[in-house]
Amino acid sequence: MLFDNPEARSLLANRQRRTPCVLLLDRSYSMAGEKMRRLNAGFDVFRQDILRNPVAAQSVDLAVISFGPVKLERDFAPLSESETLQLQASGATPMRQALELAMLKVTERKRSYQQHGISYYRPWIFLLTDGEPTDDGGHGCDGYKALIAPLELAAQEQKFTLFTVGVNVSPHGRAVLDDLSRPFKGRCLDLDNLKFEEMFLWLSASLSRVSQSAPGDRVQLVDPRVGDDVYDGWVL
Repeated sequence: MLFDNPEARSLLANRQRRTPCVLLLDRSYSMAGEKMRRLNAGFDVFRQDILRNPVAAQSVDLAVISFGPVKLERDFAPLSESETLQLQASGATPMRQALELAMLKVTERKRSYQQHGISYYRPWIFLLTDGEPTDDGGHGCDGYKALIAPLELAAQEQKFTLFTVGVNVSPHGRAVLDDLSRPFKGRCLDLDNLKFEEMFLWLSASLSRVSQSAPGDRVQLVDPRVGDDVYDGWVL
C-alpha cells in the first residue's frame, strides 16, 4: 500500500516545494586526518544552519554519497530526518562511478516527486574531492570523460546543476573538475585553507535562498571568494 512506503509517507506529509541536493564527498585515504575531521564537522554546521530556517528545513531534500569506495550514505530526505555525518577515510577515488550514482539518484528522485505531485527546484550536485579520478583499484584513469556528453545534455536540458570543489588538488585534478563543471558554465572551486565550515555555510545559505525563491526567479548567490557578514570567503 502507498502509506506502507516510507518515501511516500515523507513526501505526502510535507507538500513544500523541494530543493534537492546531493553531496558527493571524497573519503579516500588521502582525506584522512584533519581534512576528514573538518569535513564531518562542517556537515554538522550545515545541518544545523538549514534547520534554523523553517522554510529551508521543510524544502531542502538531501542525499549523501561518499566515494572510496562508492557508498550511498543516506538517501534523499529532509535534514530533520538526517543525523550527523561521520565519514571514515578509506579506498581510492572512483569519481566517475560516484557521479554516475548521483545522476541516477537525482533522476529517480525527480520521478518520485512527479508521481506524488511534489514541485521542485532544479537539483544540485555538489562534488568535493582532494584527488584525481581512479578506478576501484586506485589506478589513475580518464573514464570520467565518458560523462562529459551526458553532463552537457543535462546542462542544456536544465536537469541539474553541478558544482565541483577541489581540496588542495593537483593541476591535473583541477583540470578534471574544470572539465566536469564547464557544461554548467562553472569551474573547479579551490577550497582555501580547509575552510569546510565556511563552504558549508555558503551552501546552506545558497540552498535556503533557492528554497525561498519564486519559480523561475534567477537566484543571486553570494560570491564564494568574498563571503558575507555571516561567513568568510572560502574559495581561492
